[in-house]
Amino acid sequence: MSPFVAMIVIGAGKIDPSRWLQLPIQGPDTLETFEDYQKAPGILPLVSHGVFLRPFLNNMFWNLNSYDSAASFAEEVADVKTTYPRGIFLGLALCYVLYLLPVLVVTGATDYDQTDWIDGHLATAANDIGGDFLSKWTVFAIGISNLALFEAEMSADAYQLMGMAERGYLPSFFKKRSKFGTPTAGILTGTLVIVIFSVADFNQLVELLNANYAIALLMEFAAFVKLRLDRKDLDRPYRVPISDEASVLLVLPPCLAILLIFAVSSWVTYLFVFMVFLLSLGLVSIQRILKERGLFEFENTGTRTTGDEVNQEDSGGSTGTSTSTGNDVNNDSIIELVNEKARLILASLGPNEIV
Repeated sequence: MSPFVAMIVIGAGKIDPSRWLQLPIQGPDTLETFEDYQKAPGILPLVSHGVFLRPFLNNMFWNLNSYDSAASFAEEVADVKTTYPRGIFLGLALCYVLYLLPVLVVTGATDYDQTDWIDGHLATAANDIGGDFLSKWTVFAIGISNLALFEAEMSADAYQLMGMAERGYLPSFFKKRSKFGTPTAGILTGTLVIVIFSVADFNQLVELLNANYAIALLMEFAAFVKLRLDRKDLDRPYRVPISDEASVLLVLPPCLAILLIFAVSSWVTYLFVFMVFLLSLGLVSIQRILKERGLFEFENTGTRTTGDEVNQEDSGGSTGTSTSTGNDVNNDSIIELVNEKARLILASLGPNEIV
């Protein structure tokens, strides 16, 4: 953060506000800066009024997402009810300020063409504003930030896998912790996935992962609304201070923004999302086979009851408990997918936070 503060202070006196209002100039060779997959057709055009919509919206979405990953660490936090709201709002404010102000300074204090903004260009702009030292300082800070982001994302994914194992959705070995309290299997799995995807082009990876993350967000928003309308009795660690009915209006703008992300995506992205959907159905089927044949050990906890699920008495007259099937997802039911997402959100809050 420190080099960007220095960049703002040094570059503030060099700003020409008129540069903020200039539209990019689209020349005959403008699209040559894109790879073939980036120029693949979609619902909306790639360029509008000189602005490259697809990379612009995808990069903005990429840089402002994953706030929901904080839920993965709920059980590791001492006071969820006070710590989480403060952390989320402080992080949101810092992200917006530290994205907006440096971009305003760099675009106002320099006169680069849109095609000059390629990977690593911010260091070049820092050199023009504050010299070689500021440029190297910026590169060093960006490197440390990337390491921190990698660690945070990998940890969040590992804890998500551990939580799914604790709820019976994954084999039990995913819930085992090392002597340091970390989910070893989840970390190794996440590392393997990262190594596999490291061979892909970063810009292509951003668009593909954004599309899948956007679908996950839509399910989270649907689960949020469902919980607010159907589970009003829950003692939540934090409750958004709006009425239950207004929860629908709260998620409407981000849902529309997500649809815009899909609209600027290419057919390559649509195909990738479809293949991921088929893969997810295949994984659900594999999970059922593993449970039925006992090839792996699964937690016998089932899922938390949702109001319409009640314990049944068995033939011996004793009270039954939740089955080990984990309420497997019905492949043909979108509503059941939302229900499963809601149950996973409840599970991530920790057993001590829900009554």
